[in-house]
This record gives sequence, C-alpha cells and structure tokens, in this order.
Amino acid sequence: MPTNYLNLKQRITDEFSSQLGNKGFRLIAPCRWIRPHNDSIKQIFVLNAIKGGQYSPAWGFSTGIAPSFKGQVFRKQSSDKNSVMELIIDPIDVTGVVPEFAFSVLGDEVFDIHNRAAESVKLAASDFARVDSLGGFCSFFLERRQLQYRRFGFDMYTMQRLAHGFVLILTGKQEDGIKRIQNFCEAFEADFSNSVLQACIQKAKSTLFRNSDR
Repeated sequence: MPTNYLNLKQRITDEFSSQLGNKGFRLIAPCRWIRPHNDSIKQIFVLNAIKGGQYSPAWGFSTGIAPSFKGQVFRKQSSDKNSVMELIIDPIDVTGVVPEFAFSVLGDEVFDIHNRAAESVKLAASDFARVDSLGGFCSFFLERRQLQYRRFGFDMYTMQRLAHGFVLILTGKQEDGIKRIQNFCEAFEADFSNSVLQACIQKAKSTLFRNSDR
C-alpha cells in the first residue's frame, strides 16, 4: 500500500478521533467510533469504504433490542466492540450521490480534512439528537423506513431488516413483529428457535409495557 495513502488515511482517522472524541466518542475499531447514550442506546459513527478509493461517513444507533446476525449465527450485543447498528444512516442512500464531505485517499485531490470531518460530524449530531430513548429510537426507525432510498433499500441492510420485527413488537404490533422475524429466519436460513434470538424476543415483549406511553 502506498505510503501517501496510509498517511492520508491516518490523518483522516486522527481528525475524526479528535472531533468525535470531544463529543465523548471513542475509537473501537478502524474507522469506527462509539458513544454510549441514554436508555442503553449507543451512537455509532463509521467511515465506509466505497468505490474509487473513497471513504464516506455514515452513522446510526445500536440498542441491543435485536441480536447481531452474521454467518447465520445470532449473538447477543454484549459490549461496545460487538455492538452493531440496527438503524444505519448513510447520506448516499437517500441522495444517491457521494456527499461532498467524503474523502478520496487516492489521486492528487487537495481538500480540507478538518472542515469535511466537521460537516459530517455536525450532520450526524442532528440525527443523534433525535433519539433520547428506546421509544424515540422506534419512532425514528419507522420514520426512516418511509424514506425513498436511491441506493440500497431500507431492508437491504440485514440488521435493519431484522430489527424491524423488534421495533414492531416494541410498538405494540407483536404479531406482525414475530411474523417479520420468522420471515427473516426463513430468508436467511436461520433458526427461529435459537436461544439468543428467543431471549431478545422475550425481552422486547416485556419492554413494550415500559415504553407504551412514550
């Protein structure tokens, strides 16, 4: 890997670590930062690699209401490092174009790393401010699901597709939520009776009553 590529990527990472660190985020993996918030909600900020040697910021929320799912295996979200976003906010999905605050680490483009990072961090902060409770997360999740996506559809994100069933349970649509989770398991050849999955479903059912007046 060319030295200038590695140096530029490190400078970009350092800039985000500085700006996000001032807001309470910490780097837990390459290009991935996390900040615990209220009501077991975790805010996550990432730099996604996209075509053309570019990195584009995205962000979202982890609540732990759903288990993570990878390789047909369900796992409990038990720590910051194994937390996954159940709601992903990527500006490209809605606009269909790479935002101006994305970074190209190839070529000779000259850009202001600080200002580009500040723009995306500010935009993410406005979305993070929308969710201050589990009920708020459910509302924002359902709102985002109604948006017209120009790149990936909402359900193209595996975790959003799975989390939707849990959001429905939490918002009083238990039968619909269970059915959606069953459909997810059928589509991905996963075991609906899995103990981790079932524990999350039972927790969602009990959480419903605590959030019914959100």
